[in-house]
Amino acid sequence: MENKIKSLIKKLRRFGFSVKPKNNRYTDPVCGMETSGDLFKIEYQGKSYYFCSDHCKNQFTANPDNYASL
Repeated sequence: MENKIKSLIKKLRRFGFSVKPKNNRYTDPVCGMETSGDLFKIEYQGKSYYFCSDHCKNQFTANPDNYASL
């Protein structure tokens, strides 16, 4: 099983995907929930913001100044 996972990771890297370590933890600036992925991520004024859901990402996008200073 481990060899299959390593093989899959190598194939994904060939297509430009990367595997990030699990220790990436971010706090959603809208709801305060901890998130570990960058599926819901935006850049605002040179800084990356990570969200737990598309809903929180949309809330931030609608009025980023309410959340960017947090």
